[in-house]
Amino acid sequence: MPPCSERGPDLYQYVSHLHIAVSGFIAATGIAVLFLSWFGVRREPLWAWAGAVAAPVVGLAVALPAHYPWGFDTIGHLGLIYLATGIFVVGAVLALKALLEARS
Repeated sequence: MPPCSERGPDLYQYVSHLHIAVSGFIAATGIAVLFLSWFGVRREPLWAWAGAVAAPVVGLAVALPAHYPWGFDTIGHLGLIYLATGIFVVGAVLALKALLEARS
């Protein structure tokens, strides 16, 4: 199958715009998690932790399954996402543990 740019400039522009839009949403989610963590979770309300965890989980739950039917589930394509998800889970669990200990 030829690359997008050879199949038509309209398709190429459409795919390019999707990449830019998704990147913007990923960056926005990162900023939201940063502020929820820094100014919310550190002050110990459980809702801030829930929001900081839910935002990236929803994004991952929507985006990740779309990679499998098309064969984009390789370590080369998703490896850093898998690594970041592991780090995120460890951080979320440690933060929740500290939150629950502080509340009791």
